[in-house]
Amino acid sequence: MIIVVPDQKHLARTQNTSYRQAEILPSEPILIPEYHWEGCRTNLYGSVFKSRHGYEMYYQCGNALRIGYAQSEDGLRWRKPLVNVADFSANPQQVIQANNAISPSEVPMVGEGQELTNLVAGYHMPSILYEPESQSACYKIFAFGEQGYHILRSANGKQFEEYPENPAIELLSYKNDHTNKTWFSDVSPCFKDRRGYTAMVKTYHVDGEQRTRRCVGRATSGDFLQWGEVSTIWQPGAAEDQIAQSRGYRWADFYGLCPFFWGSGYLGYLWLFEIDHELPRGTNLGKIEVFLAYSADGVSWERLSDKPLIPWDLNFGAEGGMVTTPSAPVFDGDSIKLYYSDCNFEHGFAEKDFTKPVKAPTWVVRCAQVPKERLVGISSPNGEVEINAIPETIEKLRLNAECPDGAMEVVFLRQQEVVAAYTLKDVDSTDHWLNPSLTGVSSILLRLRNACLYALEIR
Repeated sequence: MIIVVPDQKHLARTQNTSYRQAEILPSEPILIPEYHWEGCRTNLYGSVFKSRHGYEMYYQCGNALRIGYAQSEDGLRWRKPLVNVADFSANPQQVIQANNAISPSEVPMVGEGQELTNLVAGYHMPSILYEPESQSACYKIFAFGEQGYHILRSANGKQFEEYPENPAIELLSYKNDHTNKTWFSDVSPCFKDRRGYTAMVKTYHVDGEQRTRRCVGRATSGDFLQWGEVSTIWQPGAAEDQIAQSRGYRWADFYGLCPFFWGSGYLGYLWLFEIDHELPRGTNLGKIEVFLAYSADGVSWERLSDKPLIPWDLNFGAEGGMVTTPSAPVFDGDSIKLYYSDCNFEHGFAEKDFTKPVKAPTWVVRCAQVPKERLVGISSPNGEVEINAIPETIEKLRLNAECPDGAMEVVFLRQQEVVAAYTLKDVDSTDHWLNPSLTGVSSILLRLRNACLYALEIR
């Protein structure tokens, strides 16, 4: 049994504690625009995962209606194999000719007016799901197209075919009667949930100041093909607006939420859109940064901190504009690879009313690495954490903890009676083992003295 912070199922009581997020440091890009069809952007509206081919990345490029493909052996050095022909004079969704025109092949035939590319589809904001147990379609795409959210399937992850009953979710529009402007849902990170599939569909609501606000919606499917109704589950509020105002902006929307499994619950990359104003003939002008959010059930969510996990000024400084992430990090043995992308221009950059000059605009992919289970911990200079709903018999206990200049006392309780206690001092380890060999344990009390707990494992 592994319990990772902030697992609300097992954290029965805390006193004088706070959450500590992983520290993400500036880094060099691992993927940059190279080909003319990528334009100035290689950004992670997309997915990164490990498969039988090594690491695979699907990213957004060009006019944000093209999905690029890259491979890597180590997750850090990437190549872009040319796998499909493209006809750039075609409708965006028909640009990639491999979907129906050719059978899967390492070297497609290039016809007149076509070009060999690393593109696999022509859609916006894709999520790619890898399910090796599905022999006929172990790669699935859920992405935004002209008529709504579409599904594509593939056996090899390079040549995709359209689901004939597309769109899976019809185009969602929201009209603000005060401004007479209509907004469309075009963001929906999708993942295979514990039961079926879940898509975090962007929805909108009009607030008391007549502003159109982006929200997090949710739809579910049992088979990935037939989807239920979209319902709004999380709206931005005063706390998010205060974050935006502290960064020099006026209000904040939820641009997207990318959930992934974390213990018995979920963590999520929350893309917070900090807005200056609405452009008269387009979208909003502002910047995006990434926060960590937690949910015990995938429906009720909360931010873990007012501090971003990945701020928009991390690598580009004041010129930083937007940070986006893939659907989930890659859990890679003793480490976690946090892929993300950032750019040096603001949201609204391509609109007619955008007037700020941008020199050499670019959007690149980077990778941060943190030790296993250390995306978030619970820390204190002098506090307590009590953990319950645990097995009565405990032979071994693994602690992922750090107290290099402090201490952590681990107390085993049987109906509030102490049956054993251990003290850790000057420890910083993902795998610190204790061997209590106890029965009848009802809870574990941890006293933190300048210490942080990330996870524990009971055997």
